[in-house]
Parts: sequence; structure tokens; C-alpha cells
Amino acid sequence: MAYKIIETCIGCTACTKRCPTNAITGERNMMHVIDSTLCIDCGACGLVCPPEAILDTDGIVCRSLKKNEWPKAVVIEDKCIGSGCELCINICPFDALSLQHSDRIDDFFGVSTVDEKKCTGCRLCEDVCGWDSIHIFPLRDEILKPWELLTEHEKELVIQARKAEAASR
Repeated sequence: MAYKIIETCIGCTACTKRCPTNAITGERNMMHVIDSTLCIDCGACGLVCPPEAILDTDGIVCRSLKKNEWPKAVVIEDKCIGSGCELCINICPFDALSLQHSDRIDDFFGVSTVDEKKCTGCRLCEDVCGWDSIHIFPLRDEILKPWELLTEHEKELVIQARKAEAASR
């Protein structure tokens, strides 16, 4: 299941502006829709959604976070093999990673470095790194809204969305 927008969407367009693949469409003040063929499951939309109307791939409501709380990649330099690998740099849809020189002597071209202004914490780099050198903080489960904090209406909408997804499989 790709990310999904539920009926509590207010049509504010914040998600459309944040989506790196233009997977979200909709008119202002109308419910928006996520094209599952374009969605890369990065979660950038859920972080900026004021009414918290976006479900993640498991059907859990994403929490809206203040900008200074958004997930960011952290590179552990001692684990990064740097030039020659560059898998994280190549997969980043935001161009938030690049090779930079460091104090390490063993890598002439440098190690992967994060441009925090561009990073959305989409976790693609974390998933592709075979050296366990990139981690996204806060962790995935820390940016989801707990079930007990949902209103009864929100719970009903989540259940409906999950049923619709299960029926489409």
C-alpha cells in the first residue's frame, strides 16, 4: 500500500508542495489524492499535513511535525565507504547527499554528507546503504500518530481505508 489521504483532508496543498515526485494532486479546499504509481513512500507529505490526513504504507496516521522536528539523515563517517559506492547519493530524490572531504585519510574523494536544508528524511538512503552508515532520526515509528490519540471519526476512516486496501489486493 502506498501512502493514502483520508477524508479529513482540508485541501491545504501543503502535501503537494512537499512531494518530490508530484504524486499528490487536488484542488485547494478539496480532498487530495496520492497516485500510488508515483509515490515513493518517503513520508514527506505526512510530516506537513496539518489535519494529519495521511496514512503510511501500513495504514497508520502520520503525525504532522514542526520543521525542526522533521526526520533527517545522519551519516556515520567511520562506516561510510565514500567514493566508489555512492548508492545513497544516487538514490536521493532531493539531492541532499554529496561526497565531501573529511578528516579521514583513507578516502581521497570524501564521505557522504547530508545537506540538512534539502533532506526530508525519506529513508531511501538508509534503506539502500549496505554499510549501516546512514540512519534517519527520529525513527519511523516516532513520526506516526498512536491509535489512542485518534478521534473516533479518524479511527473509522483509517479502518475504512485499510479495508479498501485489503479488498483491492
